[in-house]
Amino acid sequence: MRPVFEKSDFVLCDVPVPKGYPQSQTHAGMAIYEGKYYLTTSPFPGPQYSLWVSRYRKLMRIISRGKLCNNISGERYENPCIYIGEKQGGDIPVYFRLMSQVPLMDTPESFFGLPSYNSDPDIYVEGGVMHVLNRSVIRTKTFKDKPYEFVTRIYLMKGVDENGHFKMLSNQLVRESNDNYVSPSLIKFKDKYLVAYLDNQLVNRKVRFGGLLVSIAKSAEEAIKADDRVKVNINGGEMTPWHMSLFQYAGKLYTIITCVKNGDASLKMWQMLGCFNDTLTELIIFQTPLTDYNSYRSAACVRDDGTFVLYNATVWEKVPNSKSVDGRDIIMATCSFEELLRKMTK
Repeated sequence: MRPVFEKSDFVLCDVPVPKGYPQSQTHAGMAIYEGKYYLTTSPFPGPQYSLWVSRYRKLMRIISRGKLCNNISGERYENPCIYIGEKQGGDIPVYFRLMSQVPLMDTPESFFGLPSYNSDPDIYVEGGVMHVLNRSVIRTKTFKDKPYEFVTRIYLMKGVDENGHFKMLSNQLVRESNDNYVSPSLIKFKDKYLVAYLDNQLVNRKVRFGGLLVSIAKSAEEAIKADDRVKVNINGGEMTPWHMSLFQYAGKLYTIITCVKNGDASLKMWQMLGCFNDTLTELIIFQTPLTDYNSYRSAACVRDDGTFVLYNATVWEKVPNSKSVDGRDIIMATCSFEELLRKMTK
């Protein structure tokens, strides 16, 4: 499939991780407010080694009694970080600075003797207040032949930009359930708050997809808490959704939606564009990918001048000049959104 953006159209972004973290970035969310660009991410370092290197590292761990060549646990570092863009040489930033030198939340405590983790941070800004969603997953039980059991917690953090630093105003546990609640995305659309999320799991290298659900309410908290959710009909062709984020343009709601091609055992993830109908009951996923980079949760917006800005998260890719330990980077590309829509609907 020929993508909209060639690899040469992208610029590598400098998004440094907190001190002590291996360089790795994924799960991007973004927002623009009063000309400032804000980015949320969660690192997920997972270096890939060849068979012989893996065997050597294992031998060194045995010889050193665990003091050398220990594997990195990506989930330990998968914590929500927040950044502000620095416009160096252009009005669309590719350099970002941490607004908090430590993640907004640390790795969740293990309550059941099993590792817990954060993931999928998202950001929405209104009236100068930044709303940051964070998803915490607490594993409760594991099995050999089926997915683990878990509790999902959705936190809503609110803060303000104080001289380029994130000043936390509140951190509220808004939802706790056994739902997957993957990639929660918050936006204010037509004077109401809308939260969309995916119900999916990866089981034996196959995506088990339960659907896309949307809830709408008068406040962000009510939208997250709501059990009155609409299951959206997906016109996705041969694509199954894995991660998503939301943006709007000219009164319509769009999504940057990462998908896996049905039947593809390689699990390559394609970055796609989706458009909701006016009643938000159907999502059309355009079948032309935005990029052929192997991608993860990414985010975009359309500026007031009609420019589409995509911050794309890569997975296991060799981006020139990258310092990532595992091929997970944030890259940026732009174009006219009207021109993009024309390409999608040809």
